[in-house]
Amino acid sequence: MSSKLSRCFYQLDNRVKNYAWGSHTALNQLFNIPNPDGQPQAELWMGIHPAGVSTINEQGQIKALSDVIAEDKCRILGASTAERFDDLPFLLKILSAESALSIQVHPQKAQAETGFWQQQRQPHRAASPDYNDANHKPELVYAITPFQAMNGFREVDQIIAHFKTLDIPAITTALDALITQPNADGLKLFFVTLMQLTPGLYQQAVRQLVSQAQVCFSPELATLIYNLNQSYPDDIGVFAPLLLNCITLAPGEAMFLQPGTLHAYVKGTAIEVMASSDNVLRAGLTSKKINLSELVLCTTFTSIKHNDLILRPSQTQECFDYSVPVDDFRFCIFSNVESRAITANSAEIILVISGVATLRHTSGETLILNAGQSVFIPAFIEKFTLTCSGKVCRVYC
Repeated sequence: MSSKLSRCFYQLDNRVKNYAWGSHTALNQLFNIPNPDGQPQAELWMGIHPAGVSTINEQGQIKALSDVIAEDKCRILGASTAERFDDLPFLLKILSAESALSIQVHPQKAQAETGFWQQQRQPHRAASPDYNDANHKPELVYAITPFQAMNGFREVDQIIAHFKTLDIPAITTALDALITQPNADGLKLFFVTLMQLTPGLYQQAVRQLVSQAQVCFSPELATLIYNLNQSYPDDIGVFAPLLLNCITLAPGEAMFLQPGTLHAYVKGTAIEVMASSDNVLRAGLTSKKINLSELVLCTTFTSIKHNDLILRPSQTQECFDYSVPVDDFRFCIFSNVESRAITANSAEIILVISGVATLRHTSGETLILNAGQSVFIPAFIEKFTLTCSGKVCRVYC
């Protein structure tokens, strides 16, 4: 086994992101992640993205995982992954939201490449970038606790019914146009009109929405609207539940989001795996930059049926495999397995969700991990065995 790395299993030291919407307690209670300062702990990143690169201990030296991989990409990533992506192609996170994230969309690969390149040529945009890298960001979400989210546009007839019930004068003309043209073009025009209301008009409209929500909509939808307005008073994004599918994933359920899908995560703790990117374009529920023209350019204005949101796994014994339509990552869950043989064709990361996991290699090396701990496994080890008393997720490609 020739490689500059001396071991088979490398426990990761990962960076916590302290965004304002994060939970103060969830990561500590579920995964024993310290929070001595009582800050909102929003995300734990596992991977090589520059905004939150993981580190490993190699022979007493703390090294960035990105630097270690760069020393021997073919052997560590696997020949196919190194040739296809040139680096670790995925980013794994634990995400824990106490309040809603921004309504957002992620660009397609070509859009990200073009946007990032143009941004690099305009230094004045560096202080407030629209693109943080040149990659797309398809993502899978796997719920640890009940996980509330908004994902993709509702069917157009539902959107029309919601706004007809409200009868907001400022958008009557746009709503009539959507009724006449109930397709992607009409939805795009309606969305842009709503987003471009002047502050005075949209604040008045949001207040009308909040005041009428209990009368006009279901208790669940009215509560979501009220809670969003509590966190982001008079924000145009409070209208999002009328436009987007509202869903609460039960623990163990998952969904997949293609680039171009308008969405927002609302509350709960989940595993999130994506292509290695931090590109986010925002439309509301945020104090951060909103670039409407760029967001519209990157958004797919087609409806998603609510029944199509859940990603159903295939099951083989104790393994639940969640198939995704991208090459950047594969994702599966193991539950209560005993000496499960695994073939490593690429570099991978294993994260313990609950219980205890033990990894073993034929060299005799063994690593024991508890909930919240993760390990990087280079491709050159070829095979290992996994035993776990709870759940672990495996991300590879």
